[in-house]
Amino acid sequence: GAIFKRPAAKKVKDGDGTALDITTFASNDGKFTTGMYQAGSEHEEYKDGYEADEYIYLIKGSIKLTSADGTVIVVPPGEAATIPKGWKGRWDTDGYTKLWVIYDPAAKK
Repeated sequence: GAIFKRPAAKKVKDGDGTALDITTFASNDGKFTTGMYQAGSEHEEYKDGYEADEYIYLIKGSIKLTSADGTVIVVPPGEAATIPKGWKGRWDTDGYTKLWVIYDPAAKK
């Protein structure tokens, strides 16, 4: 959508390609942030654990999350998921647009 055309939208490295990311809110201490993210095909393994607690709401596309214990969750458009900090597993998608909310108590402004 048009939000990704704003000057604040950034191209970021994502798996084998690039994605668009925009932060729409950041708390004064930088620990709580919200935004939107648009990515193409991505197949990524999180062996060292996910970086922060993240709530995602899928607007377009879908994401398949396969936990290290074998649990599989597919998040289609119109659904949400929470990925806890430290989560280990595989993230697979053919592309998606998500709204994200991150809480990271270790974040610095």
